Amino acid sequence: MPSERPSGLTPVTRHERPNPFAALRQRDFRLIWSSEMLHLWGTEMENLVLAWFILSDTGSPLQVGLIGATRFGGTLLAPLYGAVVDRFDRRKVQIFARSVSALLAAVLMTLVLTDLFVAWHAFAIVGLSSLVRMLGIVVNQALSADAVPASQINNAMGLNRATTDLARIIGSLMGGGLMSALGLGPAYVGVVALYVAATLAATLVSRRAAPLPEPPLHTAPGAGTSRGYYSQIAEGVSYVRGHSLLVGLLFFAFLIEFTAFPLVNELMTVMGDKLFGTNENGVGVMRATASGGALLGALVTGAYPGIANPGRLLVITVVAWHLLTLPLAFHVSFGMVLPLLFVWGIFAGASFVALMVALLKAAPVQLRGRVMGLRVLAIYGLPLGLLMGGWLAEEFGVRTMIRVHGVLGLGLALAAVAIWPALWKGDRSAEDHSRPE
Repeated sequence: MPSERPSGLTPVTRHERPNPFAALRQRDFRLIWSSEMLHLWGTEMENLVLAWFILSDTGSPLQVGLIGATRFGGTLLAPLYGAVVDRFDRRKVQIFARSVSALLAAVLMTLVLTDLFVAWHAFAIVGLSSLVRMLGIVVNQALSADAVPASQINNAMGLNRATTDLARIIGSLMGGGLMSALGLGPAYVGVVALYVAATLAATLVSRRAAPLPEPPLHTAPGAGTSRGYYSQIAEGVSYVRGHSLLVGLLFFAFLIEFTAFPLVNELMTVMGDKLFGTNENGVGVMRATASGGALLGALVTGAYPGIANPGRLLVITVVAWHLLTLPLAFHVSFGMVLPLLFVWGIFAGASFVALMVALLKAAPVQLRGRVMGLRVLAIYGLPLGLLMGGWLAEEFGVRTMIRVHGVLGLGLALAAVAIWPALWKGDRSAEDHSRPE
């Protein structure tokens, strides 16, 4: 692999003080980060608005879980998207993903403004947008790592996660406020405007952020190195299977999507309505509070130039995250649950950063897209968790739903450490394959 630093990156000193915003010194990363922030603002507004519309229209928590699950319909294509991201100019791929998202949102906005919008339109448009949404997730993660020096990858991932949580705070409050004050139509105009702005920001990223030419990585006898997509995907899968640390990390990616993230997505709408009797503004405050904690957790975790054992940090934060899930099922007031959600969110943000740093450090540069594609495949845990949670809430009550998610997550996390000890001990055979400075 090349040892020289790619052009266009601002040099970093060896002994920098912890700085949660260090990666923003890189011009391309600033633009990538801005595009992702604007896009996520729109996404969070859209998620809350549609979840509240479906709950109001149908009265069914299961339908709320189903609309959330529909957003991940394109997850099955994530390995193919990973191969696409490793083959083509990542800048152009991101522009394409952003443009299609804006177009689909504009179609839904038009249906709303012309009074033709009904519930099945939401499921249809969300299903179509899920195909390009997954591509956007894969390319953003790989492109962000390309745009910074190796020592700033954890900082870039911390900022990316902080962007997600900041977007959830702003998007939730904006979406709830606009829908409550002005209705569904103006709220969707805001969504489209944010998607268009995100596309424009993506067009300003320079070609320097595209992947560097790399020689084929021979992972195992029979693993393809031709230009075919199947061979590229097989090469990535073969590499991951040969490193227990990567297998364990991908399992953790599925675990947190299945048991923890559903509670801060559509199921928080159900919690706010059934446990606290709050409206869309109250749900927005709940989501914003949890996201505020996650923002802090991500920034603090990403502030340090290096994390010696991100796998161990991941285990600790995920266990703490699920332990803090259980008190949410207690009979507490709305005012009391907000501080709990904030602390809950801190461990959520730290967990995400630890996961992404561990994956990117263990993945060679030329396989980043494919490893991230497999990581995105783990997002299938979220729709499964949403459906399970919606069913549990409908059949047994919201408190039972929360307890099941918390206990199941704890059990699976501890079992994973027993099966893949490299999660706790580390794995030198897959240690820091990120680009040298």
